[in-house]
Amino acid sequence: MELSSPVEGLAHFATHAPRLKPAGLAGAVVIGIVGALIIFVTPGFLAIIAAHAALDDAQLGYIAAWDINAMAVAIGVSAFLLTRCNWRVAVGVGLGLIVLGNIGTALASSYAGIAAARVVAGAGEGIAIGFSFAALGRARNPDRAFAIYLVTGALFSTLLLFTIPTLIERVGPRDLFFLNAGLAVIAGISLWGFPDGSKSEDDMFSIGARINRALAFYCLLAVFLYFFATGAMWSYIERIGMTSGLSPDVIANGLSLGTLAGVLGAGCAGLVPARWGRSWPLLASGAISIVSFQLLLGVVPAIGFVTAAVMLLFGWNFAQPLLSGICSEADRCGRVVCAMGAIQTFGTGLGPAAAGATLRGGDFSLAIWSSCGILLLSLGVIIFAIHRTGPPAASDRC
Repeated sequence: MELSSPVEGLAHFATHAPRLKPAGLAGAVVIGIVGALIIFVTPGFLAIIAAHAALDDAQLGYIAAWDINAMAVAIGVSAFLLTRCNWRVAVGVGLGLIVLGNIGTALASSYAGIAAARVVAGAGEGIAIGFSFAALGRARNPDRAFAIYLVTGALFSTLLLFTIPTLIERVGPRDLFFLNAGLAVIAGISLWGFPDGSKSEDDMFSIGARINRALAFYCLLAVFLYFFATGAMWSYIERIGMTSGLSPDVIANGLSLGTLAGVLGAGCAGLVPARWGRSWPLLASGAISIVSFQLLLGVVPAIGFVTAAVMLLFGWNFAQPLLSGICSEADRCGRVVCAMGAIQTFGTGLGPAAAGATLRGGDFSLAIWSSCGILLLSLGVIIFAIHRTGPPAASDRC
């Protein structure tokens, strides 16, 4: 679950552009949440898909991968479109794709049909995320703007995760996709205050400063592995709870508390003293995440499930700002952090697909142990990068 900005480099792009007005800020927050909603509530999303169609656990993971990977591609494309099109028109197209994708999902019943519909929706989600975060970067205080987005998105997703079991029972999974399409239509109202991007004078891809390629490579590899491992566990945590015989209410409570813990984790990362560096905090984050994975082995009791959800999202969101900071040192112009957005989204999407391929008869142990190993590898790569490479020289900074 990606609670921090998936395209933080786009904030740098808009730093010197016209400042974001309150209506634009509200629109960017709403559109950003609509775009990232599937990542915010991935376990709940898979629960709805499972209730909607007769798919096995592996196919559910592939569905999440199709959606999130389409999102990642669209985020990357959006970065190149920022200086080449009207932002309002682009976001309108993105919201239209979200509507079409969700209607298609509601009408489809086969794996192929649902996967195709989620690719369409994912493309729209990526466009919405890319342009909304570029708009948030235009705020007078971008950190505060992203904080508003983070808190609003976390609170909304917490409420949604808590109510999804009831909504599935009372509304029905098919109609929930129609409601999601309606949410995208309503979000379109906010386009009237959304910046059009026409006055931007920056072009982050025309900046001539050099990139620390070694640091960038190791950072992006570590980010991919970290999100690959954690995305796999986050996507399947609801199914693990169901397999353990936990009630939908217990699962919903665990996921909701976990989402709130994610906000706390991101906040705690900002309080880490600079003299501590990043190595030890990242190791602490990894330890928390691995313990959360281990708690999901075997038949998981209610208290173990809730604890695992809280620790997983706390550790994940504690690590994200630290990883972003290391990527920013590879290139002060923000290009590597922007690339990180697409890389981490790919990792989040491919993780569930890979985990799904390991499932046999509802046994998640291989997926869990593999995720532990991959996360350890990620930590090894990033610690190596921190101690063996350096930031760009002063002459290479923007």
